[in-house]
Amino acid sequence: MNKLYEFKNGKIKFKKFIIALAPMAGVTDFAFRKICADFGADMVVTEMISVKALENKSFKTNKMLREEANAIRCCQLFGHDTISIANALHTNLFENFDIIDFNCGCPAPKIVKNNDGSAMMRDIEKTRSVISCLVQNSNKPVSVKFRLGIDDNINYIEFAKMCEECGVSFITLHARTREQGYSGVVDKSAYQKLVSTVKIPVFWSGDINTVEDVEYAKSIGCAGVMIGRASMGNPELFSILSNATPPYSKKEAIIKHLELLKTYFKTEKTLVAYFKKHLMWYVKSLPLATEIKRKIMLFSTLDEVNKLIDNL
Repeated sequence: MNKLYEFKNGKIKFKKFIIALAPMAGVTDFAFRKICADFGADMVVTEMISVKALENKSFKTNKMLREEANAIRCCQLFGHDTISIANALHTNLFENFDIIDFNCGCPAPKIVKNNDGSAMMRDIEKTRSVISCLVQNSNKPVSVKFRLGIDDNINYIEFAKMCEECGVSFITLHARTREQGYSGVVDKSAYQKLVSTVKIPVFWSGDINTVEDVEYAKSIGCAGVMIGRASMGNPELFSILSNATPPYSKKEAIIKHLELLKTYFKTEKTLVAYFKKHLMWYVKSLPLATEIKRKIMLFSTLDEVNKLIDNL
C-alpha cells in the first residue's frame, strides 16, 4: 500500500489523520488486525510482545509477529533490559512492520510487578536509557505509549518531553493513571496540554467511540486516535469513523477471522478455546446476547461454533 506517512531524519510526518487499532493483549491477533484494516483502520498494532521472550526465541511469541494487514503495521514491545532490546532489534523479526511501539502504559499487575508497562513511568531518567536504546538500535520509527502517571504522580508531560529528547517519532497518551486502569473517563484536557507542549505528533488513546470523538481529537491538534475496547467484536467501527463503506458484513468478518485462525492454531481444542472470547464480543450487540454468550461458553467443537455462526 502507499504509506500514509513519511519518515526522514528521525522525524515522522503523517499524510492524514490516522485512525488506528490500539494494541490489546489477547485481542489484536494477526487475524483481527487484518480484518480491522479491511474495515478502514489506517494503522494496526500487535499485542504487546516481550523482548525477553524474543531473545529466548519463544516459538509462541515469534508466531505473534505474523502480519498480513494492509495498513501501517506497528509492533508493540515491552521490557526494560537494554541488552535484550538491542538484541531483538538487530534481528529480522520486524521486517514486516513499519513502526516499533514501546509500552509504558500497561496497568496489569503482573506487568507492573516486573517493572514493565506503566511502571516505566516511575523513574523517567532510568527509562530514558531504555527509550534511547530503542531509538538508537531501530531502523524504523519508534513510538511510545504511556499514561498520565503512576502512584499518584502525574508526570506525563515530563515523560513526553523525555521521549521527544530521545528521538521518539510520535507518542500516544492514554489519559488515565495506572491506578484508574480503564475505569472512569479520560482527562480530555491532558491531550490538549500535551499537543501544545511537544513538537512530535501526539495520538489520543482512550474512550474513542464516535465520529464526534474523532473530530474533537482532530480539532485540538492530535495526529491520530487509537481505538481499543470499542473495536472488540466491532471492526465495522473503523468504517464508521473513516466514513467508508464496509467491505463485508459482520457475519463475514466472523467467518474470515475464524478461517484465518485455523492457520495459526494447531488443534481444534486450542482454536475453539481461543476464539470463543472473540465470538462473544462479536455477538454482544445482538438481541438475547446474554443467552447466546452462555451457550458459547460451553462450546468445545468447531461444529458448535459453525452452527452458531450459520444462524446469525
